[in-house]
Amino acid sequence: MKFWKWMNTSKEFLVSLTRFLLLSLLYIPTVHARFMVEPFYKVYEGKYQTGADSGKFSGKIYGANVGYLGDYFMAGLSFENGQYTSDNTLTNQGFEKYNGGGIGSYMGFHFLDRWKIWTGYLNSALEPTANRDFRYFGQHVSFGLGYRVWEGLILNVEGFRNQYTQQEDDTTGLTTGLDSNIKTEGTSYFLSYFLVF
Repeated sequence: MKFWKWMNTSKEFLVSLTRFLLLSLLYIPTVHARFMVEPFYKVYEGKYQTGADSGKFSGKIYGANVGYLGDYFMAGLSFENGQYTSDNTLTNQGFEKYNGGGIGSYMGFHFLDRWKIWTGYLNSALEPTANRDFRYFGQHVSFGLGYRVWEGLILNVEGFRNQYTQQEDDTTGLTTGLDSNIKTEGTSYFLSYFLVF
């Protein structure tokens, strides 16, 4: 009996909320969002762990955020590409140099005409430069803080975590899960520039 009473209350709440949202569209001023492109160059410094092995993991990455910039809110797509280096125990094959990057999304806030905070997610890939028929796929999550130094130039710091869970081999055509996931984490420092249209 209480369940049905709760369901009726929930339905009433949802109907009221829907009405409120629809009516608010008539009275809230229009949002002034602008198109934004933010090219960047990152330096990654961190560590990796795979099974019992661990070591240093670093990279130099370039890319761009493309999206919309509102009065305080920003969101869009993120693209990264670059080169990574690690100790030779990152993978069973002993590779040390990789090409990598990813495509994903970001969202965040900017305020006080100087600061920005954001979070991002990328579907990431890591491909050994010594064997381009082989690659790893993972998920990259980041949180960052930026400070506008001059005009659109922004100095940023970002914490990241990445977990590679799959491997693909072009010679066999197979994509399989890893026996032991490759986990990377660390910090990146980078410059970016807001281009607003």
